[in-house]
Amino acid sequence: MKLKTLVYFFAGAVLVLIGFASFVLLTYNVFLQFGVAMGSWTAFGVFLFYVLTSVPTFEGAGAWIANGLSAFNIGKKNAVALKIEHELNTAQELISSQAKGIMPYPAKVEWIEKPSYLDTDEEKVIIRMREHNENPRNVAFAVVDYVSKGMIPFSRLYITKPIQNAIDATIVKSILHEKDESALDFFLTHVLNQKLTENGVQHYLTFINNINKRGLLTRVLLQEFNELGRKLYPVIDQNATRETTKYVEQLHGLSTRVRGVKHGADPFIGNHIKVAYVLIAEPLKILTSDEPYLQYPNRCLQDGAEVLYLLSCGVTNKATLRLANKIAKLYGLHVVNSSEYNDVVGKSIHKALCVELRKNT
Repeated sequence: MKLKTLVYFFAGAVLVLIGFASFVLLTYNVFLQFGVAMGSWTAFGVFLFYVLTSVPTFEGAGAWIANGLSAFNIGKKNAVALKIEHELNTAQELISSQAKGIMPYPAKVEWIEKPSYLDTDEEKVIIRMREHNENPRNVAFAVVDYVSKGMIPFSRLYITKPIQNAIDATIVKSILHEKDESALDFFLTHVLNQKLTENGVQHYLTFINNINKRGLLTRVLLQEFNELGRKLYPVIDQNATRETTKYVEQLHGLSTRVRGVKHGADPFIGNHIKVAYVLIAEPLKILTSDEPYLQYPNRCLQDGAEVLYLLSCGVTNKATLRLANKIAKLYGLHVVNSSEYNDVVGKSIHKALCVELRKNT
């Protein structure tokens, strides 16, 4: 009887231990699954927040979501900030597709009444605004600040103020024309009209406008200015400032050059800017033989050119790309940029191509 009792007691103890272990294991699994689920959702939430606030393609969706929350007084400032950041960063992507590096940093909006600035540590252009209502004034000044602080930031030391203002105004106009016509009207009325009263701005605005119409503002002029800044910054060099002014004038001459006139496309060989142009305008000539186009770059390189821009229009574009690769291989150059664009000549618009070849460094 005692043995039977001991057996029952032992069996009961074992069952209690098994029950307790099962309870502990079940609790552990529940907490483990809860923790994994919460961790997964937390990680997903962090990832989603990053995408909606940092990736230009999705910032528009982030602004839309934040704007929906603003009905409950939540995220009203974020809705406006994200929308403006989205507009600025998509403009940056477009300009960067035309010439790499001339607008290297994305924008970040802050609501504080202090000047905007370039944060090289964070690698962002901090756009500061004093109110959180979305209006033409806010958008216009955000674009003005972004362009003036974030475009060719290390080259401005070597460009005169009137030329800087002319370049900035042209880029701001092109961005606002695509993004916000009300903000464009505000910019023209309250910002550009004031700039036009400053000495030299109107003169160079005409030059920059003509260069831009031919597609050469971002692809050639700002590209060369950007390279100059990378070479010299932060050393002060008055000769470089004079050189950038001369180069604007030379490139304006190329932009307004009448077809068939020989002068106006000569190389520009300065102390820092050393550029030559290969103009391809005769389809039959390049399609039958590219030998003349292979000889001319060699002469330019021997004269000191470090960069070649191949400029073509229409049916010659594909042949120009093949020619660019031949020249690069033959003379030890590499293709830096290649982009098609609309070339405006009078009332006509042509599909043009600009290929940049640069010496290997």
